[in-house]
Amino acid sequence: MNVTTREPWFPHQRLEAPLPAVRLFCVPHGGAGGSAFRSWQGRVGDRAEVVPVQLPGRDIRLSEPAEPSVTGLAERLAGPVGDRADGLPYVLFGHSMGALLVYELGLMLQSAPHPPSALVVSGSVPPHISRRTAPMHTLPDDEFLKRLGMLGGIPDELLTNEEWQDLFLPGLRTDFEAAETYRPQDSLLSGIPLIALGGRDDPAAPPADVERWRELAADVTVRIFDGDHFFVFTSEEQVLPFLTATCLAV
Repeated sequence: MNVTTREPWFPHQRLEAPLPAVRLFCVPHGGAGGSAFRSWQGRVGDRAEVVPVQLPGRDIRLSEPAEPSVTGLAERLAGPVGDRADGLPYVLFGHSMGALLVYELGLMLQSAPHPPSALVVSGSVPPHISRRTAPMHTLPDDEFLKRLGMLGGIPDELLTNEEWQDLFLPGLRTDFEAAETYRPQDSLLSGIPLIALGGRDDPAAPPADVERWRELAADVTVRIFDGDHFFVFTSEEQVLPFLTATCLAV
């Protein structure tokens, strides 16, 4: 059972459920809300609690301005994550822009009294290498929409809908600004395992680039799945068992 809470970052929580062994915080890709992970709890079982993260500027926080900085988001989110973990082991998962936010959170929390047990970064080029494609956040609207369409994940009928564009395009552009201008702290991840996931046919984060997450931490595992940029959703039947096993092994 879900209930809306007063906590803006984690607006849904489970009631009448056994205490989990681990909490899995899920940070969405640019423009998406925590609702992207709504179905995951039923697929991972009760031992791992899926905690969707609701970032400002989308879903029930649509009236708030989106944050144009990954570092700024991490600074705002680090405390609430620690509070919501509530002493239990926890894993941070992020997809695309969310992966960069998860990595920055890991850097901030690695020396905290209760750091994450693991980081899972998905569908993202690591922040220390140059992107294969030109930045999107400064493109004119027509070019920006064209590039969004190439990534997939948004139906064509929405991309051509002016009302949808008026409502969501500013926040999407801000999310891409956050991702494309992010530069990590001058330190490497230490003491926290990092698992990098990629899609075999992802044009934004090809497998060769995903492999380079190995350069940012001492303990890195790379796993490539079938699919494009949104492989975590189109290949859930392979991704979620792997993710569940990863959570329960830490």
